[in-house]
Amino acid sequence: MRDSCVRRLAPLLVLGMLGACGGSSTNPEPDGPRITLVSGDGQVGLPGTALPQAMRIRVENGGAPLSGVAITWTVTQGNGQVTVPVSSTGSDGAASATLQLGPGVGLNEAVATAADVPGEVRFTASGTLTPPTVHVVATVPVPPNYGHHDTFVRDGLAFVSAWNSGMYIYDVGNGVRGGLPTLPVLVTQFTTSSNGVAGGAQVHNAWWFHNPVTGEKRYLFIGQEGPATIGLSASGDLHVVDVSDLTHPVEVASLRIDGAGVHNFWMDEPRQVLYAAFYNAGVVAIDVSGQLGGSLTNRIIARASPGGVGAANTGGGAWGGNTLYASDMLNGLWAFDKVTLVSKQESPTITDRFTSDLAVRGNVAYTGTWGTRGGQRGNVINIFTLAASGSPTLAGSVELPGITTVSDIAISPDGRQLIATGEGGVSPGLYLFDRTDPLHPVQRAQVTIPSGLHTGEVATIGGRTYVFGAKNPPSPAMLIFDITDVLP
Repeated sequence: MRDSCVRRLAPLLVLGMLGACGGSSTNPEPDGPRITLVSGDGQVGLPGTALPQAMRIRVENGGAPLSGVAITWTVTQGNGQVTVPVSSTGSDGAASATLQLGPGVGLNEAVATAADVPGEVRFTASGTLTPPTVHVVATVPVPPNYGHHDTFVRDGLAFVSAWNSGMYIYDVGNGVRGGLPTLPVLVTQFTTSSNGVAGGAQVHNAWWFHNPVTGEKRYLFIGQEGPATIGLSASGDLHVVDVSDLTHPVEVASLRIDGAGVHNFWMDEPRQVLYAAFYNAGVVAIDVSGQLGGSLTNRIIARASPGGVGAANTGGGAWGGNTLYASDMLNGLWAFDKVTLVSKQESPTITDRFTSDLAVRGNVAYTGTWGTRGGQRGNVINIFTLAASGSPTLAGSVELPGITTVSDIAISPDGRQLIATGEGGVSPGLYLFDRTDPLHPVQRAQVTIPSGLHTGEVATIGGRTYVFGAKNPPSPAMLIFDITDVLP
């Protein structure tokens, strides 16, 4: 969920590199206690250094975690060392240890076994002198008025939603100001109306609409995130700005839903339909064809509420084929018919954690998690398979132990990389995964930003792939990462 939480931590850049070896877990007995792999397999690093991500396992019995189980960690190949040769599982059934690679280039292996539990978990890692790299190619400071919240990138323009400082538009490869991803150049800055919403303009997100019928690139839709209480109430309007002249934007229309507040957008541009998440009002479909002006209330063509009326807190969405997917904080991933918004499922998919943003590609979807719910941290990426009907089924998850919120999820334009941004914990920042096996993404690289990255937008410009990250206060900025060379 692209929330407004901030943390005061000093800026520091740390790069960790992860790779492509496959680990395994063996459990000869189908029933009873078992040990399973959670995360930390397949990493790559410099010989003699500690891997950036801990090896993590879980012991459970019939799905219930087992605490206090002794775990033995043994290095079986590569002459490396583990930080804690013996540990025990916590209340969540999990235990972890960090592997320091051996002095040579090549394969390393460690094995985790649990006392009185059959089976084992094997972790593999590689020592290499030429690990993948992630470069920060540009840093664009944003006024600390909350700061940089989100970025929308299209046609070489970056639309920076900077809260009460308004909207900043940068040329990052469009050519209108000669800018590049490595040298962003400001095109214009403006602030939308507060419309009487408490807190001010609170510019949260944007979508630049390219109308395939008229050929116009006229309207910029902007979300205003006002005060809210999860699951009960929210505030903030949808604003429409005419950017026919990028240097002189004009606000022309808006949409308010009483008692609810707008969050993220996604569009079916061929049908000229804007879908907006309105938190406790669920999903709203809006006809944005033709000329827009005044109130858009009569443009609403359908509404839907994940979990039922009064049970939603919807933050974002995406669509594939004839299905619209919504990420709901309270109910997880939800599927609707894209035209009618009739639900394609009967029950929530995730209720143990708050769900944040989502990404969909083919028949696989990913959702992040946010904050703390029932004692569970939002440090998990949930992975879903999508049936031909569109309905989602939870297929697995990836845990990031070093953070407390997976705040944003994206997939690179070529589909090869999964991108996540993290906040809180000891290693917030940018996480990059290899999607060669979409159901089992492997972490390849990490850049730690101690104040955290709130969102990350992916775009390919000039043949290279970049992540436009929103760095949190106390020194908010747009950070542009070149991730082209992470995967061979």
